[in-house]
Amino acid sequence: MTPGTYEFAITGAIGKKPFIKDNADEPPVSSPSVKRSPGYVPGSDIDVSGYEITYVNGTHLLMFNKFCMYRPHLLLLTKDGYRRQYEQLDLQDLQAVWNVLQSLNWKYFMFFNCGKDGGCSRLHKHVQVAPYLKDRLAPWPETSKELPNAPFEYILRRFESDVGPQEVLAVYEQMLAKLKSLLGLDDMSPDHFPHNVALGKRWIIVIPRRNPGVGGAYGNTLSMLGMISVATDDELKCWLSQGPRQVQSQLGVPRGALNGVTPQAHLGCPILSHAKGYLGGTQEGLKVQHEGVAR
Repeated sequence: MTPGTYEFAITGAIGKKPFIKDNADEPPVSSPSVKRSPGYVPGSDIDVSGYEITYVNGTHLLMFNKFCMYRPHLLLLTKDGYRRQYEQLDLQDLQAVWNVLQSLNWKYFMFFNCGKDGGCSRLHKHVQVAPYLKDRLAPWPETSKELPNAPFEYILRRFESDVGPQEVLAVYEQMLAKLKSLLGLDDMSPDHFPHNVALGKRWIIVIPRRNPGVGGAYGNTLSMLGMISVATDDELKCWLSQGPRQVQSQLGVPRGALNGVTPQAHLGCPILSHAKGYLGGTQEGLKVQHEGVAR
């Protein structure tokens, strides 16, 4: 499959997962009358019982995602159950991600749904790790330099040489600062900044978000990259009736909306000497899969 293709995967697994109602939602307070599974660490709303794989760096837990969109589909969550999904990634997060992706020989990629409007379903801070599969669409930054005419704004950075977590963190933080500035947000504001992140060995993409869903069509990071998982045929119809490009533009920031200026004029400059920037995108093809079977 080539860039410009939408892939819809219909899987009942994601229809079973819980969703937060608001970023301020908190797990129930432990008390004698409220019994919780021992799989919940204090502060967490993710039950890890029976899905644990290993601890990473003493700061994160790697586990299988019980509401999977891929096989395998992994979660990497903070050991501290009070860390929140509306917090941006930090050095410990990226160090853990790097160790996991390196141990998997970079045959996987990471994605992060920051905040409710970024498409997250749980409060406990976590990133997700998914494989590149021959019969499934891959994130287009892995296979294509750019995607012109995207319906939403984003920044893509490519790494021209080997980098590590610290260098990637510097790039990521400057990408966020640039987007916040263009959106008129104070970088020191305590309010969270909903966005999506996807990361491969040689690239990172950040997508600002405005809404978790529109007209019954909901999306996370992968949805913004054309890799859309839905639970039912009705949810698929919501995407198709509105048009995927229209949905993406409403979930994110419509292309050209940043201060009314073409985004390349603001965002096309490289941030670090080893990083190169691209913007844009068009996606016109369509492939639908039902539990992994194309139709």
